[in-house]
Amino acid sequence: MLGKTAGLLSFLGIGLYFTGWIYRWAYFSYFQLEVTSLDLPFESFLIVPIQVFFGNLSRGDFSTLFRTLWTAIASFILLPIIIPIIFNLIKFSTQKLDKFINKLGWKLLGWIGKIKRPKITRNIQSFFYFAEINYQDYDQALIKEIVIIFWLLMTLFFLGKTQGNLDAIQDAYNETSSLPVVTLITPENQLPLGRKIRDLTDNPNISNFRIIGDIELYKKLLERDYNNKTDPDFPQVIWRLLFDTNGQYYIFPSLPKNAPSNVSPPVVVIQQSDGGEYTIILSPEAAGNN
Repeated sequence: MLGKTAGLLSFLGIGLYFTGWIYRWAYFSYFQLEVTSLDLPFESFLIVPIQVFFGNLSRGDFSTLFRTLWTAIASFILLPIIIPIIFNLIKFSTQKLDKFINKLGWKLLGWIGKIKRPKITRNIQSFFYFAEINYQDYDQALIKEIVIIFWLLMTLFFLGKTQGNLDAIQDAYNETSSLPVVTLITPENQLPLGRKIRDLTDNPNISNFRIIGDIELYKKLLERDYNNKTDPDFPQVIWRLLFDTNGQYYIFPSLPKNAPSNVSPPVVVIQQSDGGEYTIILSPEAAGNN
């Protein structure tokens, strides 16, 4: 009983980690980040599946739970149909492969016999004897378990990827994002973005910085690096914190509700340098929204 329990717990841990990894991969891929390059703790991959299976029930959102239940019911109905189909496909393919190997073997043996090499002939015969595939020798219980495990992994992949994409899109738009609003304060000339607090009209001094890449993208970020709530015509941009780790802060300007569905926000990585100082202010939402 202990052995079965340990095996079940091991399989459960693998399934949870797989689901969490797929969720993280889909989520951060939306923001053009590779999950393998991020220093994420191992245990976080085991906790994330709770979000994948149940969603945010505290907000009254039951769509994720309904999707999980629907997927489980569909799997329960389809598996008894899929397993016999897999068995028949294996039987058909192995029979065809048997005929091909036998046909090839006889032709090869006939060719080897012409050159009168008994030792080579015996080796070829032994090879094709062990290469013959008999469907009846297969462990059908093992094949059934393999099909079930493969189907479960496909199901977990679907749930993790779907929920990861949905959560990323939700967090990218300002009106639906649950990520904290971030305000970054640094000494002057520490970053190539940002404005003077007492003179927001003064463009950042970028004479000491160099650039590689899309200059237009950088100019667009310069136009969106702060909010001017006193000007109703000024485009309001809320910066949010994606996550932080080891002195790196990943922040991005959240998208307005009228942004195209195929657009993802740019991510700015703030790296703490030796001797550099900065202040991060986090808030559930931007000031003045209430």
